[in-house]
Amino acid sequence: MAHHLGIAYPPYVDIRTKLVFALVAVTLGSMLAFGAFMYRTAGGMVDRTAVEQLDGLAESNADALESIVDGWRERVQLVASRTQLRLSLREFNASSDPQARSRIQRILDDATGSVRTIAALATYARDGRLVAQSGDAADSILAELYPKSRADSNEQVRFLGVSFTPEGYPRVAYGTRLVLDGERVGFLFVLLNGRRLVELTADSVGLGTTGELMIVMPDPEGARTLHPVRGGGSDIPGSVLLAGEGDPARRALNGEEGIFREGVVDYRGEVVWAATRYIEETGWGLVVKFDEAEKRASIYEFRDEMVALALSLAGIGILVAFILGFRFAAPIHNLAEAANQIREGDLDARAAVKREDEIGLLARTFNHMAEELQVQVTELHEFQKFFELSLNLLCIANTEGYFKRANPAFSRALGWTNEELLGRPFFDLVHPDDLKATQDEIAKLAQGVPTISFVNRFRCADGTWKYLRWTSYPEAETGLLYAMAREIDDPQDA
Repeated sequence: MAHHLGIAYPPYVDIRTKLVFALVAVTLGSMLAFGAFMYRTAGGMVDRTAVEQLDGLAESNADALESIVDGWRERVQLVASRTQLRLSLREFNASSDPQARSRIQRILDDATGSVRTIAALATYARDGRLVAQSGDAADSILAELYPKSRADSNEQVRFLGVSFTPEGYPRVAYGTRLVLDGERVGFLFVLLNGRRLVELTADSVGLGTTGELMIVMPDPEGARTLHPVRGGGSDIPGSVLLAGEGDPARRALNGEEGIFREGVVDYRGEVVWAATRYIEETGWGLVVKFDEAEKRASIYEFRDEMVALALSLAGIGILVAFILGFRFAAPIHNLAEAANQIREGDLDARAAVKREDEIGLLARTFNHMAEELQVQVTELHEFQKFFELSLNLLCIANTEGYFKRANPAFSRALGWTNEELLGRPFFDLVHPDDLKATQDEIAKLAQGVPTISFVNRFRCADGTWKYLRWTSYPEAETGLLYAMAREIDDPQDA
C-alpha cells in the first residue's frame, strides 16, 4: 500500500560525489579547517563560561547587596518602632520638656551602643527642630542630608544618601517619620556603617587577576565607588571617571541590567566584559567585570596548540577519509535511496541489509522504523476516512471552550464553515438556557469525568437551534476532549 507523505526536500548531491570533493578538501584544507573549528569551539566555550560566570557573580552579589540594604532598613525600622521614643517625642512636641529630651537621648545612646551597624542617630521634632543626636554624626552630615529627608514626608523608610569617613569607609543615611496613634510626631535620622560594602567588594574569588566587583553611585564627575577599586592603586574610595557611553558603571547607573561584551571600556581604558545590576532603592549600580585580554589569552594559547596538532593529523586524515569513504559510501547511498522512495510514497521500500556492523544495524533500524511508519500511516489514513465520512458529529475540543478539530458532519448539520467553528468559543453557539449546564459539564470533563449522555442546543448558521446529544471522553495527559454528537428531535429521545 502506498501513501504519498507530501514531504518536500531540496535536491541532494549523491554521497559518492560528495566524497570525491571531501577527499580533495581534506587534503588541501585539513589544517585550516580543523584549527579554525577547534578555535571557534574553544572560543565559544570560553565565552559561554565567562558569560555564565559573570551572570552568576552579578546575580549572587546583587542578592548579597540587596540583603545588606534590607538589613539596614530593618535596623531603621527597629529603632523607629520603640514606643518610648515616640511617646517622649510627642511629649517634647507639646511642652519642650527637658526630661522628655533626656529620655530620647538615652534611647538613642542605647541604640548606638548596642547595634554595631548604627553609626549615628538623630531625632527631630514635628516642627523640624533637632531634639537629640547620638554617635559620631557630624553636624555637616546632618545639614547636608536632613533636608533631603523632608522632601517626602509620606515615605516610611527612605534612603537619603552616602557619606564617607576620613578613612574612606562609606556610611549610609536613612530617614523615617515617627508616627504614634496615626499622628506624625517627628523624624528619625539614622547613619549606618557601610563596612560590609567594602568587605563584599574586596572578595575577589572567581574574578581572576583582573576581575573586579564594583558598587557605584552617581557623582558629579560621573560615578563614584563606595569602596577602593582593585585597579586604582589606592585603598580609599573615590570618583571613577566614566570612559564613555559603553562604560559598565554608566550602564549600571542607567538601570541597564545584563551582560555586555561589545565596546565596553572601563575607568582604566581597558576593554572588558561586564555584567551589571541596578539596586533601585539606593540608586546604586553593581558591576562585575573581567579584562577581555585575560579571558582571551587561554583561547590564543589553545589556538597555537591546535595548529600544531592539525599539522600532524592532516596526513592521517587524508588516509582515513579515503578508506572510510569507500567503505561507507555504497551502503549509505542505498539507505538514502530507500528513504527517498518512502518520501515519494512507496511505503514498501526497504534498505538492503548486507553487513553485520554499524551500517547493517542502521539499515535494520531503518527498516524497522519504515515498517512502523507504514502501519501508522495506514492507521492514520483509516482514521481520517472514518473521521471525515462519519454521519455523526465528531470533534476534538479543549476545556477552554474551543474546537480543535471538527468533522464535516458539523458543517452539514449546523451550516457553519470549519473556520467559523474553530475560530471562536463553542460556548457562543450554545443556547443561553443551556449555557450554564454546558459549562458545568465541561468542568466535570476537566476533572476526568466522562460524559455518557448530555443534551444541549446549538445555534445553526441560519439562526435556528438543533438539539445535540453528546458523548465525551477527557484525556488527562493532554487536556483534550474527544466527543461525538448526534442530532435528536426532542431532548427526551434516547
